Amino acid sequence: MRRSLSTLIAVVVFAAPAAAQNVTIVYPIDGETYPITDPAPGALNSHYFTASFSVTCQGDHDVEWGFDGSSVGKARFYDMLSTQQVWKLPGGKHEFYVNAGRCGTERVAFVIGN
Repeated sequence: MRRSLSTLIAVVVFAAPAAAQNVTIVYPIDGETYPITDPAPGALNSHYFTASFSVTCQGDHDVEWGFDGSSVGKARFYDMLSTQQVWKLPGGKHEFYVNAGRCGTERVAFVIGN
């Protein structure tokens, strides 16, 4: 009986589904270069760029998002927030972040131009 019980416990522990991520950056994709064109655009002075994310966390919460350590938006939400914005960014390396406090934080790095 002991062996069957320990096997059952191991199956339950390892078969449990992974917890859903509360903060999800949909776009940009980490490590990508934008805009995606063929041939590549080369160096760019600036580019209109779309960023999109969602946050799911039960109850009232605050969220802040931005580029390269500078906040560009804040919101208060209940249970879920999904947003998409277009920003004009200079060419070069960037980081987009979303900070939803105890609900989680997400960051992605990307490049505008080559």
